[in-house]
Amino acid sequence: MKKLFAMVLCVASLLGLCAASAPAAFKDTITMVNELEPDTLDPRRGNGISNNIVMTLIYDSLVDLDREGKEIPRLATSWEFIDGTHLRMHLRRDVVFSNGYPLTAEDVLFSLARTKDDSTSYSTMIWYDEKNSRAEDPYTVVLAMHQPYAPVFNVLASGRCWIGCKKAMEEMGEKDYARAPVGSGAYRLVKWTNGASMLFERNEKYWGTPAKTKNVLLKFVPEPASRVIELETGAADFAFYINGSDIDRVNAIDGCHVESGRSEKYYLITMAMNHPILSNQKVRHALSYAVDIPALADAAFDGHAHAMTGVYPSIVEGWKDMGGWEYNPEKAKQLLAEAGYPNGFDIELHLLPEALYQQMGEIVQAYWAAVGVNARIEQSALATREAQGPWEASIRTATANEISNILIIYEKEFGSRLAPNDMELDGMLKKLKTLYNREERKVLLGEIQDYLYEKRYSIPFAEADTIFGVSDKIKNFVMPTTIFRVNVKDWEVEE
Repeated sequence: MKKLFAMVLCVASLLGLCAASAPAAFKDTITMVNELEPDTLDPRRGNGISNNIVMTLIYDSLVDLDREGKEIPRLATSWEFIDGTHLRMHLRRDVVFSNGYPLTAEDVLFSLARTKDDSTSYSTMIWYDEKNSRAEDPYTVVLAMHQPYAPVFNVLASGRCWIGCKKAMEEMGEKDYARAPVGSGAYRLVKWTNGASMLFERNEKYWGTPAKTKNVLLKFVPEPASRVIELETGAADFAFYINGSDIDRVNAIDGCHVESGRSEKYYLITMAMNHPILSNQKVRHALSYAVDIPALADAAFDGHAHAMTGVYPSIVEGWKDMGGWEYNPEKAKQLLAEAGYPNGFDIELHLLPEALYQQMGEIVQAYWAAVGVNARIEQSALATREAQGPWEASIRTATANEISNILIIYEKEFGSRLAPNDMELDGMLKKLKTLYNREERKVLLGEIQDYLYEKRYSIPFAEADTIFGVSDKIKNFVMPTTIFRVNVKDWEVEE
């Protein structure tokens, strides 16, 4: 009897051991929520955060950047400069698109050439010489540049250089391809429900380590408070872009927490250089003096942004502390009078159709009203406003992490909200792109920042933290350095 009892205890112990060591069960779908729906998935249109959140799942780029900003292989395994304007890149030989077509040099040349025909990517890709770029063989491509271009790897790793499938686009047409893209990334898009969600499935043909979770569901939830509710109810595992005012609420959710960090994302007030009133430097200085920058940054982001003291984000190459932006309403009134506007003037202040922009716009509107300037707030999508004609004032955000891509908004070819026409500044910015020497770049960057601070074509006011809401059940989450490129393919979510 004792032996039988001992055997029962032993079996029970073994069963308990097996139960304790059983692997965790994981969900087959990761559910994420984001504020905006992409307007297109055309690979050359990776110029917005919401577009790139999706594109980074389904596309690949030639190179990537590590956490120190050094280029690392992706679709290209290695590369070498032939001379100052020709870069040879050797492609992986084991890559196929999600439709089974192999990736070749022709897909690379086709994808990059298309960027020159699109208004959103042309200014970023103006350095690229598509006519003299060539394929040396199916897996070797030579990228030609019109002149030496120091940020070449940063751009090749960016959203505008996602590589698409040439044959699929020719068969489908651009419009249909933009709705049902064919990429070589870890996931493929299987369903797009307008205004609601996108469903992605693991790309079994992916050349890299397969995605750990089979499916990803991305839901579009514009209101920040509603994204928090998605976390509270367990309807989402991950939420992009939590408001600072909701941090405590997210951290109070059982099984959720906030992940945050400094980012290259910043906000600025822009003033069109060709506007009959805003082209006056005294007017631009007056509008700058009229705004309390630290108060604006604090109020707009609930204390979770950093008031800017320079002309671009402090984490970017060559940043110079300009000492901030003086708040002096009386000086603003004096300058307006000297410029011929003692009673102020009317101006449009354009905002994107999001609650955060409305909040920022109303604060700026109140500051300007205090010195006699009437800002009419207009909210619409960028494409809608672009079609309406000349710009006036605007609040915009920028997310590039490479200095030339940040400063590109002041270049003549960029157009859009600043309507650039300062050829002296344009020349300095173009020269910067040709400088590979770090010391020469540092000197010129200092001169550019001094020039922008004096001219004040824009009023940079807030560096925003990236704030995500994350389920405690997500395994392998890594806080990204690039705002949209979270490592979703490595995630597993416990049941």
